[in-house]
Amino acid sequence: MPAYEYTTDVITHGLMGRKSDEIERASLEQSLNRFGADGWELDKLLPDVAMHGEKDGHLLIFKRAVG
Repeated sequence: MPAYEYTTDVITHGLMGRKSDEIERASLEQSLNRFGADGWELDKLLPDVAMHGEKDGHLLIFKRAVG
């Protein structure tokens, strides 16, 4: 069974938090391509997450096999 390492990214909401339930496709594609180029695979996308000490947004969880 392979072992994985994980990392995260956040797509923040638009101006003044408007349309907080929507995900901007261009931002999503940019994040997927950036992490994918380094071997990361999207594991989960959690929409509209309140981030402690950060701007709220959509949490992307990436994984890649190690070893």
